[in-house]
Amino acid sequence: MAERKRILFVDDDPVLLGRLRESMADMAPVWAMVFVESGEAALEAFERSPFHAVVSDLGMPGMNGAQLLQKVMVRHPAALRFVLSGSDDRALAAGVMDLAHQVLAKPCDPAFLKSVLRRSLHLGSQVHSDHARELVARIGQLPSVPALYQEITRLLGSERATQEDLGAAVGRDMAMTAMILKLSNSAFFSLRQTVSTPAEAISILGVDLLRSLVLAHGLFSQAGGFRYPAFGLAHLWRHSVAVASAAKQVAEAQGLGRSASAEHFTAGLLHDVGVLVLASRFPEAYARVLDLGRSGGSDLESAEFHVLGVTHGEVGAYLLGLWGLPHAVVQAAAWHHQPACQDTPAFTPALGVHIADSLLSRDAEHEIFSTARLDGAYLKSLGLLERVPAWGEAIEPDPAGLRDLIG
Repeated sequence: MAERKRILFVDDDPVLLGRLRESMADMAPVWAMVFVESGEAALEAFERSPFHAVVSDLGMPGMNGAQLLQKVMVRHPAALRFVLSGSDDRALAAGVMDLAHQVLAKPCDPAFLKSVLRRSLHLGSQVHSDHARELVARIGQLPSVPALYQEITRLLGSERATQEDLGAAVGRDMAMTAMILKLSNSAFFSLRQTVSTPAEAISILGVDLLRSLVLAHGLFSQAGGFRYPAFGLAHLWRHSVAVASAAKQVAEAQGLGRSASAEHFTAGLLHDVGVLVLASRFPEAYARVLDLGRSGGSDLESAEFHVLGVTHGEVGAYLLGLWGLPHAVVQAAAWHHQPACQDTPAFTPALGVHIADSLLSRDAEHEIFSTARLDGAYLKSLGLLERVPAWGEAIEPDPAGLRDLIG
């Protein structure tokens, strides 16, 4: 029988804590749960026996949730960190974004909380070594989930939020507004009317694509730059955009609809977020990764595993899962180099991104992206190998100057 995952719940309100205990009772066969009423008690519980995850209220007297998670991150970096934030906690919540792997609105539906924990703990179990789990857990410090992404997620969770509300949230970020207006008015979407407001742009782009653009742009903006003379942030961004547009074109060539093609774009845009995190968070180690790839002829993931004990696919999938991205997008981050490992043997975003990434490798933006190879055996098993020439013809490397439009 598999080991029960240990989860610590913290809330200073005994009534709310009691309700939480009751709502989680059905998970007792698979989770060993402890409920405490203060940050101090939480740290004492950690010292007695470490936890796989901690779910804390934010606005507590004495040691608040942010202070608790700061200490947990330092003392127990492998633990997943979640915060429950009420509407009165917004100022405090802004400071916890880089401490928590996910911030959840309070009151939080118990079924939703269970699904978040299940998914996150499952992602953790897929990371192969204790070293990798600890490394991935530490990455919550940098980058943090962009505030605009959090606001959009909060609005989407509200039954009263409208498209105009989403547009107003985006409109407060001038750089993001400019990006989505340029994109929605570009030849890439081939519209006949001019889009002039964020709300109209959202109706064209779709909410999932909007969230991925906000997340990717925010993460890249935080990184600031890399410390490598021959590999810069611009290389990674332009590669991500190129793969996103190519994955969308491949999906369209397969006859997939607008929604599915947009999901392929999202998956492509975020597929290498693990590279961004590893390169910016562990610059010295990642310099060795790049050197190994150049001198030893190793592919990127093999070099990463040799130096760090973890790959950018594992890291990217783990974080995207923690941040609530769709399962198909998480799978694409995890398996874009090994599509045969995905959950479903079908034409998913993981496969679409794999195809796009591989076909673009011949003219890659940087040499580290030139080692991607098409899994012909897997494509043959799906009866898709003969489609490769058609996919190659469908890919326009930079349609409508897309990389400059959203650069």
